[in-house]
Amino acid sequence: MYAFTSASSLFHYLSIIPDFRPSWKVQHQMSDILFLVVCAVIFGFERWDEIEDFGHSKLNFLRQYGNFTGGIPSHDTLARVMALINADQLQIAFAEWMKACHDVADTKTTQASKFARLPGDH
Repeated sequence: MYAFTSASSLFHYLSIIPDFRPSWKVQHQMSDILFLVVCAVIFGFERWDEIEDFGHSKLNFLRQYGNFTGGIPSHDTLARVMALINADQLQIAFAEWMKACHDVADTKTTQASKFARLPGDH
């Protein structure tokens, strides 16, 4: 359940980043592209062709969170779109997601430690 919550919130944080592309040119949603790229990088992929391959292999997973109605963008599309992204906005979105994950983890750890110290336990 924790992984589902984390991926869902990651998609939410990334979907806030604006898409400045002309709507008539958009084949892949910005939030889908960002989600694909961030997930692939977390898994250790760095090059655009590796990220594209990751997307093809994990399409069912990705569709649990995004639309991906246009399928997986090509490595050229990934590079072109990511060049348009405001790096500061992406960094803020990612940092906010990490903070949210940390807060969830802290809450779960705190709750678990309360149960570990039940009265009568020695």
